[in-house]
Amino acid sequence: MQRGYSWLLIWLVMLLPKIVMGQNLIPNGSFETYRNCPQQDNLLVEATPWYNPNRATPDFYHTCFNSGQMALPPRTGQGLARLFFDQGWGEYLGVRLTKPLVANECYYYEMYIATDTPNKYQTETIGATFSVQPIIAPASTEMFKVGPQVLDRLSSIPRLAWQRIAGFVNAKGGEEYVTIGSFFKTPPFLGFNYVFIDDISLLHVKLDLGKDTTLCGRKSTRLLDATVPNASYYYWNDGSSKPTLLVTKPGKYSVTVVTACKTLTDSIKVDYALDFDLGADTTLCNGQTLALNVPVNTAATYRWQDGSLQNNYTVKQAGEYSIQVTQANCTASDTIQVKYIRPPQLELGPDKALCGAELVTIKPIIAEGTFAWQDQFADVARTVNSSGVYRASVQNACATVLDSVEISYGACDCILYTPTSFTPNDDGQNDTFLAFGCGDITITSLSVFNRWGEVIFQTDKAPFQWNGYYHGELCEIGVYGWSIQYQLKQERQVTPGQKQGVLSLIR
Repeated sequence: MQRGYSWLLIWLVMLLPKIVMGQNLIPNGSFETYRNCPQQDNLLVEATPWYNPNRATPDFYHTCFNSGQMALPPRTGQGLARLFFDQGWGEYLGVRLTKPLVANECYYYEMYIATDTPNKYQTETIGATFSVQPIIAPASTEMFKVGPQVLDRLSSIPRLAWQRIAGFVNAKGGEEYVTIGSFFKTPPFLGFNYVFIDDISLLHVKLDLGKDTTLCGRKSTRLLDATVPNASYYYWNDGSSKPTLLVTKPGKYSVTVVTACKTLTDSIKVDYALDFDLGADTTLCNGQTLALNVPVNTAATYRWQDGSLQNNYTVKQAGEYSIQVTQANCTASDTIQVKYIRPPQLELGPDKALCGAELVTIKPIIAEGTFAWQDQFADVARTVNSSGVYRASVQNACATVLDSVEISYGACDCILYTPTSFTPNDDGQNDTFLAFGCGDITITSLSVFNRWGEVIFQTDKAPFQWNGYYHGELCEIGVYGWSIQYQLKQERQVTPGQKQGVLSLIR
């Protein structure tokens, strides 16, 4: 490495016009452009507008010429810089920002470094400092005695692997130069090392969703971008948490962005010049009509699918209907599909008055829809043995129809039937005393008495039947008395009842 330099070049570089490259305030931050292709060491001056702040000799390498000094490829692109550090020898990079920093504003700085001697690299020494005037020492190679705003906080660094150094800069105002190099630490004796540098950037941490705007129609969209360098949190007024939000309808949109430097908020109002909607695709019943309307606008022209030019349209048959509205240079359109179907049909039959233990099966007549009992009974047909009103529906996209049928056992006395004798001989025929009646009767208890009035059997739980035994022994042949308590439910009335009688136990 040559240790000589023409300092007149420094001032020539600083007099070059400012270079603007997107939002990055560091010109030529990736060392891609050059004045002349560098074909040897010590040629940082070729990477305009970078300059050498002191008498040391920083390097600039580019793939336009293979000097053999690039120990690893550039992180991006084709160029990179290299600094050398030793006892009494500190190299730096200097450049003028594309514009001065604004007081009390926040900026995000980032660069990438690598080394081929990680055992000699000293952490917490490589960084960047920002100043109003350039920091220069034309006659010295010593380390600058300044404090950097951004400093390497790496705990270690692997060999020839790009590592990011980043941080926030709170501007005092007017800072227009950045100096990059080693601060605070000098390599120990025989501890010299090289550091490669690439992809340097300085971004203004600000949030700007843009000015309030008007889009054409509901099919127009706008992508709101709230991306802020190194933000930790995004929150839009609709609850989403991504850096971007796609606007698909008019309204006011706001976002809050949190960084380690500051919290930012911004909002934007989005209107639609032609804000109309024909509605969702729909299904009508035969004979129905549908009125389609868009807002009246005297400055607009209208054209429906059949060429009609009014702002409304009456649908009378199935098909696709569309309108195109034009106002100035804005054209918006919408389409709706309309289908027609027959209305659903349901017939449960006439009300029925039943007697005693009669049963009836309700068989619904169904057409053009999906059937359901309102009490969630699973099958379509159902057999009924008690009074009640049974309701059902049939539904399709056109409509829902309801029907009901009333079953009543009040047309005659609801009878409780009991046998007069039974034969508990285990032959499978008439082995138990069992009472039954119409579906409106609910038995609540059964008691059996011997000839002296002693209760020999009693239960208040179903099944209400007696097998002829008492204390595990078959009772004697003879006559026994019984008593049954029950409830009769008819026409929404519940009436308690009791019936008594005798039966013969025979064999």
